[in-house]
Amino acid sequence: MNARPKILFFARGYQAGFYPTLQPEEGDDRFEPIYVTLTREEADQVRAKGCEVAACFEADFDAIAPAQVPRDYPLTSLMSERFLGRYSHEERLMILSKEIAFWRALLDQYQPVAVCNELIAIEISEVLWIEARERGIRYLAPMYCPIEGLFYWLPNPLTLSGRALDLPAPSPASLALADAYLAEVRRRDYKPYYVRNLAGRRALKPLATGIAKSQLWAMRDRRSRDAGQPGDFRYESYTEEYAKRGQVFAASFRHDYDTLDAIPPDHEIVLFPLHQEPEATLNYMSEFFANQVATIENILKCLTPHQRLVVKEHPVDKGALLRPKFRELRQRYSNLAFLPAETPARAILDRCDRVVTLTSSVGWEAAVLGKVVCVMGEIYWDSVPGVTRIASWPDLRKAMRAPLDQMERVTPEAARRFVAALAEISHKGRPLPNAKLLEPDNIARVRDAIAKGAGIAASAPADHESLAL
Repeated sequence: MNARPKILFFARGYQAGFYPTLQPEEGDDRFEPIYVTLTREEADQVRAKGCEVAACFEADFDAIAPAQVPRDYPLTSLMSERFLGRYSHEERLMILSKEIAFWRALLDQYQPVAVCNELIAIEISEVLWIEARERGIRYLAPMYCPIEGLFYWLPNPLTLSGRALDLPAPSPASLALADAYLAEVRRRDYKPYYVRNLAGRRALKPLATGIAKSQLWAMRDRRSRDAGQPGDFRYESYTEEYAKRGQVFAASFRHDYDTLDAIPPDHEIVLFPLHQEPEATLNYMSEFFANQVATIENILKCLTPHQRLVVKEHPVDKGALLRPKFRELRQRYSNLAFLPAETPARAILDRCDRVVTLTSSVGWEAAVLGKVVCVMGEIYWDSVPGVTRIASWPDLRKAMRAPLDQMERVTPEAARRFVAALAEISHKGRPLPNAKLLEPDNIARVRDAIAKGAGIAASAPADHESLAL
């Protein structure tokens, strides 16, 4: 009897509770899962689901013999990594050398046909992709299709750009799905699924959790300050992220936002949707624009005297603009306005015709509504005809100063065919955090999609035979 092909699952965060549910059921011999985790806590989660953990980077760290770090390693930079900046440069090189050795040993030992992780968001995931690619191993990283309930595998997990996609001609079924989705986006009360039912700005439970966890992580940071001390290494740190909750809660009682009504009607509004910090769309998809204070300042330098830059908070990062670094910026520039997360994006889009964005979904919404959209990061819709790609600050200045009637816009048909083509390459399922993640039907769909993505025959019919959800 032939051994089942192996798939290596790098179970980080929510995946430590989700990936173990994807192990094939009795009688399903399509693949054998190999579970690897970053942290000790994630390893405990996987074992609690009755699965073995082949390796845990934190637990194995002291015993890993460092590998030589190639001169051109990694493909991005040490600065893209969100967690490890608290270590010295010598320690960073040591950690990187152990990441390389860690993945080389596991990939050579198990020889998987595929690895399953996420869009590259941290350094150790980038190392996994580099080493898997050198061995011809597929890297399965999911990305949600705009149509809820569908997703596709990224051809390159280091970019979300639509320029990396090879999109086919859409079928009538896919075009029907696109029509229904775009009709929803054009509704005035449209909200993407991931910003629905969010906690309020002054909700006490998230505040209490943030304060408690910031103290916990501060203690962990002190204990793991020296990466070379046996037993002390810890990859992640969420101290600043949780401490921010208390800071913005207090600031919400002391500082005010601007209002749309205060902006004179003869001033053109340019919208910049703020990104949550930190996140992969900043550190990797917008690597050279990740410092949003500097990015906002440079956008301001591109505007005319009759334009006003409006920056709106991300819906899940309420209070971000009340942090000192942004308030100091607001005090220095008269043509800058800050709006709270609760301001509906549609209310701003009603007043503006130009949007500058890194990778924001508001940029896509604006493009669908026929606005001029300038994109500086790498996102799935950046290749749609009518979207203006910005490669440099002089490019943006030129785009901001051009008359609106000379700027390109996305046509309804271009948006329709693009969304339909994405649906055409998509699978049914929700492999990223959502309320239906652990439902049996979703688990079965994601399992089938993994088998297909790994090049293993799947039991389910092709998704395109029944795209209706």
